[in-house]
Amino acid sequence: MRNERQERAGRTGARRTAARARSLGAAAAPKGDNPPTPVTLGHLDNVLGYVLRRAQVAVFNDFRRTFAGHDLRPTQYAVLSILAEHPGMRQGDVSAALGIKRTNFVAVLDELERRGLARRKAVAADRRSRALYLTPEGETLAKEVRCLQDESEARLAALLPDGERERLIDLLRRLTQSIGASADED
Repeated sequence: MRNERQERAGRTGARRTAARARSLGAAAAPKGDNPPTPVTLGHLDNVLGYVLRRAQVAVFNDFRRTFAGHDLRPTQYAVLSILAEHPGMRQGDVSAALGIKRTNFVAVLDELERRGLARRKAVAADRRSRALYLTPEGETLAKEVRCLQDESEARLAALLPDGERERLIDLLRRLTQSIGASADED
């Protein structure tokens, strides 16, 4: 009886997976040893914003796998990195440098403080302003994850032809500067 229920559950799960794949736009759910039929995206294959977004998702997925043992999101890593290189930066300057809305930045910083990785300190000349520092635990973590990031960067760069990493970064910087980099507007 139990095996029968397990078999039914397995068939039901397979049907749900196939239905989900179809609903997400997959051409067909894989059957047996046949690979899935690739779906062409038509004009989207050449839309800069779409291709950039797909690349971002791929890189962020790699980031999540790489940093899985450290429970860090990309924004948290960015804050740790900038504070490791520039201790004592003011909260507003860090959020502006990273292009994060101040309201969203406060939540990121609150989480880093809760975890004992960063701390705020009043600025003597302006008590409304807060300087940010890593705690000793934050400094240790920043060093560890910088090594992971360097390994990840090397892995990603290896996927590009020689010299193309630098070219890609230059092109993306130019695009960002031309559009006008600012805090997320979402």
